[in-house]
Amino acid sequence: MKKRYIIPLFVLLGLSAIPLMLGIFNLYTEAEKVQRSLFVNEVFTAGNEVVEKIDATIKNDSVALLAPDSEIVGRDVIDLDEIVSMQHSRKFLIDTTTNQPIGVINSTIYYKDNDSKAVANDTEYFTAAFRKLFPLYNESANPVDFRTGITGSFNVRDREIITLDSATTRLLNRDYLERLIHNALLSENIDARFDFALFNAFTSEYVIKPQYVPEDKIQDSQYIFRLKYNEKVSSPHYLILFFPRERGIFLGRMKNILTLIIVFFFITFTISFIALYSLHRQKKTSDVTNEFINNVTHEFKTPIATISLACEALSDSTMISDPGVRDSYVSIINDENNRLKEMVNTILEIAQLRKGQVRMNLELIDMHELIKKITDSLALLVKSSNGTINLALNAENCMVVGDRHHLANTITNLIENGIKYSDDKPEILVYTLSDEKSLTVSVTDKGIGIPKKALPRIFNNFYRIPHGNVHNVKGYGLGLGYVKRIVALHHGKIEVQSEEGKGSTFTIKLPLKSQNQ
Repeated sequence: MKKRYIIPLFVLLGLSAIPLMLGIFNLYTEAEKVQRSLFVNEVFTAGNEVVEKIDATIKNDSVALLAPDSEIVGRDVIDLDEIVSMQHSRKFLIDTTTNQPIGVINSTIYYKDNDSKAVANDTEYFTAAFRKLFPLYNESANPVDFRTGITGSFNVRDREIITLDSATTRLLNRDYLERLIHNALLSENIDARFDFALFNAFTSEYVIKPQYVPEDKIQDSQYIFRLKYNEKVSSPHYLILFFPRERGIFLGRMKNILTLIIVFFFITFTISFIALYSLHRQKKTSDVTNEFINNVTHEFKTPIATISLACEALSDSTMISDPGVRDSYVSIINDENNRLKEMVNTILEIAQLRKGQVRMNLELIDMHELIKKITDSLALLVKSSNGTINLALNAENCMVVGDRHHLANTITNLIENGIKYSDDKPEILVYTLSDEKSLTVSVTDKGIGIPKKALPRIFNNFYRIPHGNVHNVKGYGLGLGYVKRIVALHHGKIEVQSEEGKGSTFTIKLPLKSQNQ
């Protein structure tokens, strides 16, 4: 696939993913709305349950204080020497005809040393102006805008009467209410951090202040519950709940949906990436294959053309009559034929290597002797280029176990590359070193070098470093791939160091005889 098709395809995949992502996002927002609605209903259910329990607690406390065993007395007959402790309480006096508070009964409970109780009551009636406040006594339980308090000109005594008494305040302490709210939330499957406050809308003051959330912020909560009016609560008091990490609660409940969305996105992205990467690899493979075919075609054209010319010459009767000329042309045909056979064998060997079908004929090899034979055979090629091959065979131990044919091809390939990729006079140095475990064979040239970006790919099959559309360098791009595979089959490794314009050094490390037995 051509490059001009891949980029539009990538853009098309990206654009087609936008409606999909929008659909998934819409699905997520709808799911969050459902979870939010469920959560709000659960909180209001829990809050109403807390309000009912607070009402029951206050009523039970009033009944307990005025139990049948309590003695009703006047304050003037109390003998303070018999009193162990005392407690103040009050309840509102209700007009049964209007069902409105008309006064307050202040009670003092005296606890005597003989475990008996005495109760002294004082009744105080509201003024006419103050009674006008209490139509709100029958208002609905829905929250009202309580932030500004109840307006009106009331004196200090009115303010004291309408607030919760000290006994009720102690009863509705922070620990008790927190435990009550926590249990109610748990019954609705809500186990989350929360804060709360108890607010007197008449005085615009907090009976219980929030512990973590600022006072002005907690009033923005949507979870507001009015306490029920009773004998102890006659002014509007509101219980306010606040969840600092409310959105986190929704996300926690939606973790399965979020996991599916993330997995879906990951799978979609992975499939798209693999598809595009495969197309890119297919294009690269196609380009490399085409280049390989061009190189092979170019390499085959020369011997084929030479053989064709030699055959035409031999078809000339005047040529046949001269045995010397005839033998010369036959020799040319034979040499070029052998050259073609060698090319075909090389390609077949690479194919066998890729399939893992190469059979290694292992034997003990003197690498110094092998290197000398190779350099001698290449001497004419180097001389024709006015170059030199220098040897520095310094290895004390040069005996390895391997396949002579393939190792010879490996060293030959590296030296020929050094010759091919030299602009002027090739200067090749082959040197060896050894240690207790391995033999190192290095081939260094002062040629054109290898670009840094090409180094990771030079051992790939068919890869040739691009030098424009020229064929001054022969080969099919199979050499270094073959070299690396042969070295690996000998349990060795190959490394390359190169700088563009200064040359390259290929280093092969092979295990010595003792390591391979």
